[in-house]
Amino acid sequence: MPIFRQEVINFIISKILREMSFKAVGEVIYNNKLPDIIIEIDGIKINLEGWFEKKINISKLKAKCKERVEEGICHIAIGLLYPENLKNAENHEILEMKIKKSNYKVFIFSPSSKGIKDQYLGQITLKQLAESLNHLYGEVVKEDLLKKSIDKIENTIQECVNIALSDDIFFSSDTLIEKLEKVLGIEEELKKEIKTFKENLIKVALFVIFDGLLFHQVLSAHHKNIKRLEINSKVNIFSFIQKQWIEIMKINYFPIFDLAYNIIECLPPSPKTNQIFQKLIEVVSEVVSSGVLLKHDLMGRVYHKLLLKTTGKFYASYYTSIPAATLLSNLAIKTENPDVKWNFESLENLQKLKVLDPACGSGTLLSGMYGAIKDKYILESYKNKNASKLNFTSFHKLMIEQVLHGWDILDYACHLTLTTLALHNPKALFKQSNIYILPSGQFKDDNGIKIYLGSLSLLESNQNILPIKDLMLPVKRKEINRETKEYIEPTFKNFDIIIMNPPYSRSCKPNIKFGYRETDTKVLMNKKLKEISKKLGYQRIGHAGLGAYFIILADKLLKEGGRLVFVIPRSFLSSVAWQEIRNFLIEKYEIEYIVSNFDPGSKNAEVEPWNWSENTNLGEVLVVARKTNKEFDARYTTFINLWSKPKNELEALKIASDSIKFRNENNLKFLEKNEDRYAELIIDKPVGIVYNVSQKYLKKNFLIPCLFANPILNKFVFELNYFSPLNLIPLINIVKVKDNLGVDIAQIKATFTHSQINTEYKILWGHNASMNTIELKSSYIGYGNLKGNKNSKINLKGNKNSKIYDKKANFLIAERPHLNTESLVAMYSPDKLLATAFWEVNVDPDKGKILTLWLNSTFGFLLLLSNSVNSMGQIFKIKKEQLINLLVIDLNSLTDDHRKQLLDLYDKLKNMEFQPFP
Repeated sequence: MPIFRQEVINFIISKILREMSFKAVGEVIYNNKLPDIIIEIDGIKINLEGWFEKKINISKLKAKCKERVEEGICHIAIGLLYPENLKNAENHEILEMKIKKSNYKVFIFSPSSKGIKDQYLGQITLKQLAESLNHLYGEVVKEDLLKKSIDKIENTIQECVNIALSDDIFFSSDTLIEKLEKVLGIEEELKKEIKTFKENLIKVALFVIFDGLLFHQVLSAHHKNIKRLEINSKVNIFSFIQKQWIEIMKINYFPIFDLAYNIIECLPPSPKTNQIFQKLIEVVSEVVSSGVLLKHDLMGRVYHKLLLKTTGKFYASYYTSIPAATLLSNLAIKTENPDVKWNFESLENLQKLKVLDPACGSGTLLSGMYGAIKDKYILESYKNKNASKLNFTSFHKLMIEQVLHGWDILDYACHLTLTTLALHNPKALFKQSNIYILPSGQFKDDNGIKIYLGSLSLLESNQNILPIKDLMLPVKRKEINRETKEYIEPTFKNFDIIIMNPPYSRSCKPNIKFGYRETDTKVLMNKKLKEISKKLGYQRIGHAGLGAYFIILADKLLKEGGRLVFVIPRSFLSSVAWQEIRNFLIEKYEIEYIVSNFDPGSKNAEVEPWNWSENTNLGEVLVVARKTNKEFDARYTTFINLWSKPKNELEALKIASDSIKFRNENNLKFLEKNEDRYAELIIDKPVGIVYNVSQKYLKKNFLIPCLFANPILNKFVFELNYFSPLNLIPLINIVKVKDNLGVDIAQIKATFTHSQINTEYKILWGHNASMNTIELKSSYIGYGNLKGNKNSKINLKGNKNSKIYDKKANFLIAERPHLNTESLVAMYSPDKLLATAFWEVNVDPDKGKILTLWLNSTFGFLLLLSNSVNSMGQIFKIKKEQLINLLVIDLNSLTDDHRKQLLDLYDKLKNMEFQPFP
């Protein structure tokens, strides 16, 4: 009778699990360094370690399982103890029967808010284990692992700030403050904008120190020459840390500790300083002892919560949430690329992959890419029977030294990026990185004054290889043994994936396009950007903000077949300012995913509405697009509309996994030919919807397919725009009714002041929520006085024959409808007037009344919204260029009888008070 080894048992168990519809792969591995079986459930990796009971003791098995989770090899580890009688069977068929009927001792290790949770399920069969897997998966997905730790870190740092301020130790001299400013690279002019500048400066400094202490404690477990941090009243902690960090930098990790070391060099030795360090070390020890917390971008999330309101907004920067980074990275990496075969199994092939974030911030997106690529490295190796070749030390070194690239203008942001990446495997050493600090602003050199725009300076050349040293100052490159000054020369079309959450800011009030810099510098930077825009041939993208320029830069750096992956304001979907960029993307790319967040938020659950970035209420979308020559009519976009934003990485993994599966299996397009193929995305309950749309229908705008969270509403809006309801309603552009489409609010406010008495200039000021009748009541009509000129003949700029007040009209269309509070999107006024919150359309009275009915009907309302800009939730804006293309009912198609019926209806409804839209 043959004696079967445990490797054979592993292989058969993986086969049985596959028969139970699990994605399970077993590997014959003899070196005991890697898991025996790997299972994937909706993006979550589960490892099974199987051992014969007499061959290994339980404590050793449990330690191995815990180690798998700590190292990030899997999200859940399961230990199985095999009964000895499985060794003996007459053949494989009998062995398989015995395996199915046997009972196994089962231990499960999974992450929790208190660290890695150990559960013993007792003795169960494989079938019972399979029944437990999905339940266990659900428990892990729903758990937010970090909230308590983040709150504790935030509270501790704030407490330390208060200690510093109470003793005034940080402010004994202006020299000390100047040192901290210089070390942290925080602009001096921020002081003009922030009343609590000193407090915020300390927060940044203590955050960087805490980051260094955390990494110190982790390293001490892996390097015998590095002493652990301990709270000891007899030891001068301040002096101890200084000496230890010098030794650590001699070993490795220079860029991670250099900034933190320079900060503590600024601080005065003092009992209060020691007290601060004791408090920081106490919470560091607690965090590190939980183990698993280091695997989930802990410091990035602390930075987002603690410091973004301090520093981020002053550089027009909002950093990507961790779940959004996970979702975006997994869509980019795990969706099959039909243009380029990416090989994630082999390190030799993986080193050819180049990923860039040109505005890396805290490194959240690069960290997400690290995790997604690592998943593919593991899963493909198991799938192709090469798991024995997995080498996570070499993988880590390769990722940081060759694969991942990040650029930013802030020193402490680059510091955090590299720390975040290094924490993925603190045991592994690396010699260099590709994380760079790029100059931004006004600089002097031997050739005079030069203006730099960070990453966007790369747009100044049309050459294939950019001569960086002729265009910009030497950049700082973060290395291990030293910090050198050199030049980067990125080759265009060199990157496989560019992932980014670019700065969004525009030149509006306040102007924070380049941060709160000196006025002269800001003027010169804007001038430089306009010159670039003109040379590139884009006329309007300046109104879209810096994000548009980053997309153009990304395209120049991206290979054919590469993926462009970004977080962008929701206005991108339909804004006139973004039209050139949308046209450009439609032509050169297959827009693979557009992910909208319809979560209205919850203060109790601390869920921010509409956004994907931290600490902003701006509506945003996630976009994945592939640079391709694929036949245009064959391109399609997968729309993911989420009703509940993923709360953590594991929820994001499941959403990504289900969405990729749907895209792969459903070529039928939801919005055409009466097809209704879509799927719900489910975690513990439905959290969203996914469906595919032919890309040719995105030419009008990208908003129509995802105007609403509900797919059936979107299908109706789509049919209105492209087919009309069964072609029964004849529609035309409103300009064919009348080309006089009103006056911009800025022109009215530049010409008139709000008058408290009656004048000859009737003006409707604002859009009051109580304006709820389709015929405007006279009580809402106000008046205006001409600014500084009693003569009414104020000419419109560029048209000497036209006067602003001559644009007055009866028919009014809301310019910025707020759907939560308002009741109507159009009104008719018996008196002709100007309106600050409406577009005036000059038509004869009967046409105006019928068009008022039309726009407040279901058809007109939906058409108006689908051709407007949606910035967040219920807030919309209609630009004049969009109004020109607005579809309304063709009045010439109406019979006399139709007209009479509609005018009678108007008279019946004109004084009826309508309820708000909800």
